[in-house]
Amino acid sequence: MRAPREDEGAGGGEDRPLWQRLLWLAAIWGASVAALGIVAAVIRAWLHG
Repeated sequence: MRAPREDEGAGGGEDRPLWQRLLWLAAIWGASVAALGIVAAVIRAWLHG
């Protein structure tokens, strides 16, 4: 297994603009917060039911 060169990104997507990478970050973060909220609501309904 070889180490990636300096001009290769770890994910290979380093040529994408910063705003697009930040948009993906925000979308993934928002989806994870929503998933945690759904799990919390299910557990709360289960405990209070």
